[in-house]
Amino acid sequence: MSSIPLEPQRLPNGLLWVARSAPGPQVAVRVVYRVGAKDDPTGRSGLTHLTLRLVAGASRYLEPGQFHRMVAQAGGSTHLEVDEDFAALQTVVPAHHLERILWAEAERMSNPRLEPDPLDRARAQVQQAVRQPLIRPYGRLDPALLRNGYLNHPYQRGALGDPDQLKDLDIEAVRAFHASAFRCDRALLIVTGSFDEVALSRWVMHHFGSVRAPMAAPLELREVREPRRPQSQTVKISLPQAPLPAAALVWQAPRADDATTPIWQVAHALLAQGRSGRLTDTLVDELAVAHHLSLRLTQHQQAGLLVAQGLAAHGQTAAPLAQALQNEVVRLADEPVSDEELDKAKALLKRDWQATEWTADTMARSLGTAWAVRGDLQAPSRDAAAWTRLEARDVQQLWRSQIVRTPVLTVLADVAGPATAPASGVVV
Repeated sequence: MSSIPLEPQRLPNGLLWVARSAPGPQVAVRVVYRVGAKDDPTGRSGLTHLTLRLVAGASRYLEPGQFHRMVAQAGGSTHLEVDEDFAALQTVVPAHHLERILWAEAERMSNPRLEPDPLDRARAQVQQAVRQPLIRPYGRLDPALLRNGYLNHPYQRGALGDPDQLKDLDIEAVRAFHASAFRCDRALLIVTGSFDEVALSRWVMHHFGSVRAPMAAPLELREVREPRRPQSQTVKISLPQAPLPAAALVWQAPRADDATTPIWQVAHALLAQGRSGRLTDTLVDELAVAHHLSLRLTQHQQAGLLVAQGLAAHGQTAAPLAQALQNEVVRLADEPVSDEELDKAKALLKRDWQATEWTADTMARSLGTAWAVRGDLQAPSRDAAAWTRLEARDVQQLWRSQIVRTPVLTVLADVAGPATAPASGVVV
């Protein structure tokens, strides 16, 4: 029986840590800071992203690139993740390298090299990360969906930020933000995989227990309330390199910790989970109006969106695809849902949830997101328990009130021509 508690434990300096065993010969070490892109100061979009890259880049005892070389030589992988609600560093290595990684992560937490030269490198990395998706044919679609999908919430800015707002940023401003936002008392250390519990507890206390408690005042995290969309609207955008027209529908969804979240998850699975989800089955296979479809349910700490998105079939335009998408999404509210269809949706959700526990990597990601976004490590298992109790009428009742009777944003992107609207969008 495990001697490590299921709930996070707090070190004297305020750092929380938690460990879970997972099958396989590897371990994952994830450090999650509860600060995200939504918390960037006004006029400094991207500051969280920039600071995370500085933390990951070099420290007092780790030269630039040394951490990544050490992990690569061990046969592992490492990456950083910046989200609207959190910032995270994660490393996966063979289990016998665990203590070295714990030391290195504690070093990066304690002594990041916040100096002008690393700042210039991090600024260039942010710029590259922001511009890289834009070179793809449909890379400008997602920013347009965020910019118009949220009415006034910082989630409009996305996770990566705006490099132009960081050009004149000096190192003192970065140091002040780091001291107030990237604090050990607002972080969670997660260790998953194969490890000795006694040794792990000793290593965590030795390496992370010596991290200095923060002296600066904490960054004030604001609760921003997203208003309800007053009316439906249509936005037309230009995608100059796109080979096919695209359309998207955006509805407002609740925040991640809302009591109705499990119902939204089941509805999402009915429409889009698996090859035989309703959207693909009808619009791709039956009506042939779409080449590809997706449905994304994104729920953050403070607000969320449901986005139905597709590429029009050859010879089709964006507007008919948008209408067909809307018809199919809305149809869930009234067309009967069979027991077989509902059971399949629940089974697919359960499969995906259980898959997060198959590897140390996926388990660490799941735990970190549950803690940072929902404030509850057990949130995914609570969702799974709720799915079993849900009936078709629960889904349809929610759909009638939250989808059918609420305004929708329609985004149309036809193949660009000389007179097509700019990517920033035109409301019609």
